[in-house]
Amino acid sequence: MVRYSTVPPDAYLLVKKGLQKDHVVSQYPSFHESMYDSFEIVSLEGKVAIYYYKDGTLAVEGNDADSFFRRIVRQVNKMISKKDYL
Repeated sequence: MVRYSTVPPDAYLLVKKGLQKDHVVSQYPSFHESMYDSFEIVSLEGKVAIYYYKDGTLAVEGNDADSFFRRIVRQVNKMISKKDYL
């Protein structure tokens, strides 16, 4: 799992829209009350879950050994400056 802290809502929406352009995104309910939004990207290559919390934490969850997960993390890093949010 990769976590970014204090990500503003506009940066999160930029990430979500950017991922929706390139991947099929499945929206699912945020089960935890501290969670603002969550969705999942499922492909033949793998599955990655994205969680955005009310405190500004953005979490990208998947199998660290999976090239699909690493590709999604690189894509998120390009959309937001990783050094600003780690």
